[in-house]
Order: sequence, then C-alpha cells, then structure tokens
Amino acid sequence: MQYAYYIKRFKQLWLSTMKSEDTEEWLDVWFTRPIGLFFALIWRRLGVHPNTITILSIFLGIGAALMFYHADLWHNIAGVALLMFANFCDSTDGQLARMTGQKTLVGRVLDGFAGDVWFFCIYAAICLRLMPEFMPGTDMAWGFWIWALGYVAGILCHTRQASLADYYRQIHLLFLKGREGSELDSYESQHAIYENLPDDAPLFQRIFYYNYQNYCKNQELRTPEFQKFYSYVMKRYGCVDKVPKDLRERFRMASKPLMPLTNILSFNVRAICIYVTCLMNCPWVYFVFEIVVLGPIYLYMQWKHETICKEFVRQITDGDALPNTIIFDFGGTLDTNGQHWAHFMWNAYRRHGVEIEWEDFLPAYIYAEKQLGREPLSGLTTITQLVERKVRLQKEYLSDSGWTNGHMVDDETYIDVVAALLEKQTAALAYSKEILMQLRKHVRLALVSNYYGNLTTVLKEYEMDGLFDVVIDSAVVGVRKPDSRIFSIAIEQLGCSPHEVMVVGDSLKNDIQPAQQLGCQTVWLNVNMDENFNHVERNKSNASTTVKAITDLSQLLGFLTNCC
Repeated sequence: MQYAYYIKRFKQLWLSTMKSEDTEEWLDVWFTRPIGLFFALIWRRLGVHPNTITILSIFLGIGAALMFYHADLWHNIAGVALLMFANFCDSTDGQLARMTGQKTLVGRVLDGFAGDVWFFCIYAAICLRLMPEFMPGTDMAWGFWIWALGYVAGILCHTRQASLADYYRQIHLLFLKGREGSELDSYESQHAIYENLPDDAPLFQRIFYYNYQNYCKNQELRTPEFQKFYSYVMKRYGCVDKVPKDLRERFRMASKPLMPLTNILSFNVRAICIYVTCLMNCPWVYFVFEIVVLGPIYLYMQWKHETICKEFVRQITDGDALPNTIIFDFGGTLDTNGQHWAHFMWNAYRRHGVEIEWEDFLPAYIYAEKQLGREPLSGLTTITQLVERKVRLQKEYLSDSGWTNGHMVDDETYIDVVAALLEKQTAALAYSKEILMQLRKHVRLALVSNYYGNLTTVLKEYEMDGLFDVVIDSAVVGVRKPDSRIFSIAIEQLGCSPHEVMVVGDSLKNDIQPAQQLGCQTVWLNVNMDENFNHVERNKSNASTTVKAITDLSQLLGFLTNCC
C-alpha cells in the first residue's frame, strides 16, 4: 500500500515537471526527466544545493570530453556514460531548485554555463583527437583543417541553432501558458537590469547580465517578423495574458509543428550523434552532420516561423481595417436601440399609471425570463404572443408576491402596457431596419441573441429576415451568452475568421467581452454612457484594454468608416 502511494506521488511530481506536451521531447519525458527526478529526490533528502549538482555536471561534461579524446572503444563508452550523467544532472538541478525553492542568480549563471562548457570541451577534444589522423580517402592529416570544420559546426551552426530553438520554444510556451509559463526575455528588459545594477554589484552578476542581454539581442535580430508581431500584440493588448484566446490558440497551432524541429536542434540528437560517431571512430562525421543536416533544419525552422509571424501581422492589421461582417445582438440592441428590456418594460408600466418601484419590478422581470428559459416557445410564436406572455408571467409573480394587494391594477392596464411595448418596439425595429439596410450595402450581417426559440418568426413579422446571412437563437442552438461558443457557432456558419467580424451589442458582459475573447472587433451600444459604463467590470476584462462605444445605432456606419 505504501509502495503504491510512493509510485503515485512520484508520478505526480514527474508530471508537474513537464512544461507542455507541445514542447517536450519523448526521450526527455520517458528517460531523462524521470531519472533526473529520482536523483533530485535523493539530493533533496541529503540536503544538497542545486548549484552543487550543476557544478558536478560541468566536471562530468569535461570528463566526457577527455574520454572522447581517445580513439579506443572503452574510453568512448566511458565518455558516453559521463555525458549521459552530466545530462541527468542538468535535469536534476532544475527540478531540485523548483522543489526546494532554491533559485538563485548563481544557479542561473551556472546552468547556462554548464552546457556551453560541455560542448566546447567535446569539440576541442574531437579536434585534438583528429588532428594527426588522415582525412577520409586521402593521405593528408586533418591538422588545423579540423579546427576550421569544428569552428563552422560549433560557432556558426551549433550555438545559433540551439539559441534560436530555445527562443522558439519559449515563444510557444508564452502563447500557450502565458507569462508565468514562459522564460522568454527581451534585450530591452535585460539591458535595463544591467544598466540599473548598483555600483557594488558582484562582477559575475555584471558579466552575466551583459552577456545575457547580448544573447537576447542576437535572438531578436534573427527574428524580425516575430518582433513586429510581438510588438503589435503588446501595443494592442498590453500583455500576452490579455490576448484573445482565439488568437493565442491559432498562433499555438501554427507554431506547434515547429516544436519537434526545436527538439532536434537541442541536446538529445546532438548527443546521440556524438555517441555513435565517436564509438565508430569517425567523429568528423558529427561536424558534417551538424552543418549538412542540422543546418538546413535550422534555416527551414527560422524561415517557417518568420512566415507564420508575417501572416499573423497581416491578419491582425487586416482585422483593424473595416470588417466584412457585423454580428448584432437583437434584444436590447436592435429592438430597443440600446435600452435593456427590463428598463424598457418598467418605463411602459409607469407610463400607464402602474406605480411600481424598480426594486419590486426587477424580480418579476427576472422570474418571467427564467420561466421562458425553462419552457422555450414554439418557433411560430409571434412577437405579440411573446410580449403578452412576458407581461402575464410578470403579473403572476407580482400577484403571488403580494405586491398587487396594495396596488390595484386592472387587466385593461396590462393590455395597454402590452400595446405600448409593441408600438415602441415596432418603431425601434423600423429605425434599426433602415440602418441595417444601409450597412448591408457594405458588409454582411448576422444575428446572435439570447432569445426564446422564435427569433426567425419575429424577424419575418418585421420583414427583416432577408437582412441577415446567419441567425443564431440561443434556445435553438442550446448555448447562451456570455458563453463565447454562441459567437463561434455564428462565425463558423459565416465561414470567416474572428478578426474579420465586428460584434455590436448593448451588454458588456454578454456581447462585448465574449466576442473580444475570440478576437472579434467590438462596438458597445451604450445609450447612457456616463451612467452605465462600469469601470470595474471594464478593468476586469482580460480580453482587451479598450472598449469602443456608441450611443445610437445611427453612429455605427460613420464609426466603421472613421474609426476602424
């Protein structure tokens, strides 16, 4: 029983070390990382600091290089074993640091330094080993030519490939998991740290930040299209965590096929090639492999990632232009020109002498809406039947709650309220219809509404059904706002992308925020701008830093022309 507990606990710890399924390499997942975790648990019990493990890995890597200097089989087998253990230590130190909370600048410096030392020593050892040997098919010794080959393979290829592969992985993790899930740094931020170091800062700290800022700068210079894309995203949304989910997911899916290439350009493939070529006593093949095989992979990876970023810049900038589709809300937007139906009905009651306070009316309104939600209407229900039922349900609630006992309201008054509501709604829809007909000349139109199952019938009554390419009634599709899936259904049926769509509605919560989460442009129909604008709710929105708003539907055409 206790054994099963420890196995389960180990598995939980092992899974927690994974950065993401997108970026993890199978050899690390099933081999290196479990062994590293096993050692990390041992070192933690013994009280060993992570930096000690990193230093140990440096010595193991140097030891592997010394073994690879020799041409005989047993020395090379020892070199393979030492480099594998160095890699286990590299996996162990990070896991141990996270488990114990012992993350330090020294550890960060050592961790980056360790891998460089391994490969520098291994490259040097291979060059020294091959200098007196003959080049294949000739009677001429390698001499200093092997150093030239090693320089091209190591400095011009290996270092550039590994740094950009790591950069692309961190970019991918940034869009997948947000700021907390990525270690992506910029030259600007690291340069600021370097410039603000105190005069008495340790020398190693100055050297680290000086080199690291230049490392970041080199990555950025090789990725101009990503820099444009990232700059645009940061300017528009403030931070990656506020980027619409749709945009983040689309970028992740575009970047995901490149993650296996980043793994190829990292440690495991190189190490295996070193093992094989050294054991077969032809380590020069590794240098050729680095240049001839990994070089083209690197160039393709860079070209493809830049192409992806260039396309996303185009999509975003196109999304800032005039959209080709507008999705409207219906209730509270088109049928009342921005006035919520609760206020719309309450005002009708009061105009007909029903002296009901807002606090008494609102529960009755909510009760009627819930009843209609539980029992969707027939698709053939007319607008008159709908309004009559709403008023009847409100009257039922007010009667059951005891409000009508002290407020005598005859049935004729309720009939007058229904007639007044229908009259004002008809006028509002006629006004909206004129605007929609003008918009229809420029863009496609669609409708997404929390309705009762009869939206299509209502549109036919007012001869508005021909204005919309797609009509989504929540009672029909089984999804209600603020669930963004209801907008996704409309966008899918329209056959367009979210960035090509503008959503217009009267509710920040139900219309604007869900649409922004998908990456749509939005316009908030807010008829009482000063009174209704909820700054707290706006600041809580993690979809966008701004919300465009109008106070009347008539402003929409000019708004689209002048502001988008």
